[in-house]
Amino acid sequence: MEGSLAIISPFLTAIVIILIIFITKAMRDKSRNQVIMKALEHGTELSPELFRDETKKKKDPLTSALATIGVGIALFISLYLFFDYQLKYAAFGFIPLFVGIGQLAGYLINKRSGDTREEI
Repeated sequence: MEGSLAIISPFLTAIVIILIIFITKAMRDKSRNQVIMKALEHGTELSPELFRDETKKKKDPLTSALATIGVGIALFISLYLFFDYQLKYAAFGFIPLFVGIGQLAGYLINKRSGDTREEI
């Protein structure tokens, strides 16, 4: 029983987190719609900002790359120390590290090609 609970618990945790996100989004949208309905019933003028969709801020690729590199380094160091200085476990930290390095390289390439486009 304990073995199956250990296997199922990460999946249940992921499902619960996704449910919480969807439920809070639905409650926020419902609350926003109720405010709009109340304002319309009372004849209050609504600002156009209320009707705009929430646009997510565009992530800065440099920040994302550096954060991923930091996660990779932290994971490498923590696994290296946790597993008694064995590199075979700590090597899993190289995955996010190299992903971050790839993101950084992509950022630098796009930045360089963007600079040359402006000169033309």
